[in-house]
Amino acid sequence: MTGARAEAPPSLVSPRIAGLASGAILVPLNSTMLAVALPSIMEEFGVDPRTVATLVTIYLASVVVALPVSGTLGDRFGHRRIFLAGVVGFAIASVLAVVTSAFALLIASRVLQAVTGSLVSTGAVALVRAAAPAGQRGAAFGFFDMLVSTSAAIGPFLGGLLVGAFGWHAIFLISVPIAVVAAVIVGFGQWNDAPAAEPRPVDLPGLMLAALFLVALLVALLAFASPAGIAAAVAAPLLLVAFVAYEMRARHPAVDPRLFSRAAYTAAVAGVLGATVVLHASFILVPLLTERLLLASAATAGIVLLGLSGLSAVTAPIGGRLSDRLGRRTPAVAGALVMSVGLVGLWLIAPGVLGVAVLLGLVGIGFGLAGSPRQAAALEAVGADEVGMAAGTYFTGRYFGGVLGASLAGMVVGEQVTAAGISLGFGVLAVVGVAIALVSIGLPGPHRASSVRGQPDQARSART
Repeated sequence: MTGARAEAPPSLVSPRIAGLASGAILVPLNSTMLAVALPSIMEEFGVDPRTVATLVTIYLASVVVALPVSGTLGDRFGHRRIFLAGVVGFAIASVLAVVTSAFALLIASRVLQAVTGSLVSTGAVALVRAAAPAGQRGAAFGFFDMLVSTSAAIGPFLGGLLVGAFGWHAIFLISVPIAVVAAVIVGFGQWNDAPAAEPRPVDLPGLMLAALFLVALLVALLAFASPAGIAAAVAAPLLLVAFVAYEMRARHPAVDPRLFSRAAYTAAVAGVLGATVVLHASFILVPLLTERLLLASAATAGIVLLGLSGLSAVTAPIGGRLSDRLGRRTPAVAGALVMSVGLVGLWLIAPGVLGVAVLLGLVGIGFGLAGSPRQAAALEAVGADEVGMAAGTYFTGRYFGGVLGASLAGMVVGEQVTAAGISLGFGVLAVVGVAIALVSIGLPGPHRASSVRGQPDQARSART
């Protein structure tokens, strides 16, 4: 059975991966489309900009907290079931957002989208790992990343069309048919994803400690100057110590700290955290640079940013295929260095709009080259019974990096947009890019990649 799956031709893998991606795009698509709907939502509900921004911040915070739970549930009940529960729940949350008549209920629907979207995200990547032959796993993740990245790139454009034609409700309603398609493809497909004969119990105390730590960390980051932020900053390290101490003794930990004793996994999580710091900080710095300092239009800023996401989507399959041939390390390090070159240019050259587009394109190319190898390495570093936990922890790092990047950009720019502040922001991101390249050296090289490809997943146990 295992040998037959390992030799499955790519033509049998791609349709299943496309089905998984049709569910996974719900999370980034609904996030990027929302940006263009915020003014309309403000007008309908009569709320101020700070209040409407909670639709974004609460969503991101909820995703960060929910991801470890979703990964553990996948390991316990099977990732296909969790994926299907996620897409159905996301569709229900989207319908609730459409019919709500109160802003508080719209917030609640966004929290439900975040929780169910977390189930989709971890379930999808775990199923990609299960569906793809080991020797083609990089290519599979590259194809998957291309589809998901493309959805994020076209989100603002599609959202603008929908809001202009049908109002802000349409950006939520469009999620329903997408969720139905994903549920049908994955629900009626054949998947090698049966839960273990003795499934892992859910570690509720560990998950609660993890959630408390992440909430404290987010409050400390987002409200650092307030009394609540100071209290959270004091509580966060204490909660982290308590969490690690408990999980080290737990028989079936929700998030095993021993994951980070594996160099490849640690390098992958550190790399994705740094990459999303760069991505989300750029989403703030680039519009400020193009619109405020270079006096370009908002449409021009959107086109420039589309280059970042678009080129990332184009190069994601290339990075994945290269990593199947050369090992995960080489394209990940090369991608981080290309990203760094673009960021150094944005830091030192002070380019015009065209120059910004070209340099940001380099950032996107580097982002795409490194992403798929990094994700494949993270999920290959663990045994089949730990994939959900590993995916949840990996995505937690990714989304937390987004919160950190947005906060970092705001902190560096300050209250007034100046050329010096924007330049400093890109300089900091260039340092982050170099750091990503350095940590990516810890990813597997060609010898280790070939040895992993020769081992059936069911026969391997990565637990230490």
